[in-house]
Amino acid sequence: MNTIPKVLLIAAVLVVTATFVLIGCASTPKSATDPAVISGETRIYEVFGMDCPGCHGGLEKLIEAIPGIATATASWQEKRLTLTIVEGGEVSDDTVSQAIARANFTAGERLQ
Repeated sequence: MNTIPKVLLIAAVLVVTATFVLIGCASTPKSATDPAVISGETRIYEVFGMDCPGCHGGLEKLIEAIPGIATATASWQEKRLTLTIVEGGEVSDDTVSQAIARANFTAGERLQ
């Protein structure tokens, strides 16, 4: 059996992992004094597949890029994503689930 495909697969996994770690380390939370954070709707979702701080940092950045999201905080230990929607913003659960899937995680139930 040829070992080159195995090496390429391992290299790809390492690149993806390193990307999530770098994105996670570079994430900066929005200020809790931001008016959108104070007045927006809060939602909590289950997220499966996160196993390190870099994982949740990358997911937070991806979710915060969705129009209408003020903040996103993920916890790989609790397997949860908490997000705040800006006042008057409309974000569907399907949009959030699709973003979780794009980050290579599995969306669970919406808890709140």
